[in-house]
Amino acid sequence: MDRALTAVENGLAALAFATITSVAFVNVLSRYFLDASLAFTTEIMINVAVWLTMLGAVIGLREGSHLGFTLLQEKLRGRAKQAVTILVSLAIIVFFLVLARYGWDQVASQLNSGRATPAMRLPQWIFTLALPVGSALGILRTVQVTVRSLRGQSTGANTTEGQAIA
Repeated sequence: MDRALTAVENGLAALAFATITSVAFVNVLSRYFLDASLAFTTEIMINVAVWLTMLGAVIGLREGSHLGFTLLQEKLRGRAKQAVTILVSLAIIVFFLVLARYGWDQVASQLNSGRATPAMRLPQWIFTLALPVGSALGILRTVQVTVRSLRGQSTGANTTEGQAIA
């Protein structure tokens, strides 16, 4: 399951990045050759960037590549190190829970009101769904990385043996 989830995360992030790049390029060409800016391109880029940001955060957690203040954790050993790892993980989970709650409230509000994007008239909740979905993935990956760290396993491609997510 981990491999499948990793493939989905990476694939969606690559698709989002390719979409943003392609749309920006088309808009530049339109402005250069047609002397006209395509209004919907900004809407697409901003909304897809929300998905890309959430997916990037999740991938960063999974790979252990988020910046962090690790001096204290590097100096600690044993139970003290485990306690710090758990506290940092709990703080991250609380953050994602708050973000998920806010995201679900926004999605529900947009569904109830029928809010659509201004230029393309797409349902806005499709883009706002990035917050609760990204938060759920973030919580899952935080738990996964914390368990690996507490077991003394590597937490990602850019981490050393036993390093926690902080």
